[in-house]
Amino acid sequence: MRDIALTIDGGRYKAKNLDDTFADFIENDLANADLHLDRDNSAEQMFVAYLRLASRWYNYEREIDQILHDMEKE
Repeated sequence: MRDIALTIDGGRYKAKNLDDTFADFIENDLANADLHLDRDNSAEQMFVAYLRLASRWYNYEREIDQILHDMEKE
């Protein structure tokens, strides 16, 4: 278990007691979104990262709905 802290526009936000595997995933995802744990990040960077993640989930939801719809046809 470990903590992750992220600074956004001078505010420090901490997630505590994350499973190590999940923490690794979060750190990699933040790095892919150009967010850095070791320095201040802008709110715009955080918003762009959120939109990227929301887009992924939106597409997953659409795929699930399509699969369910296809299953109902059978």
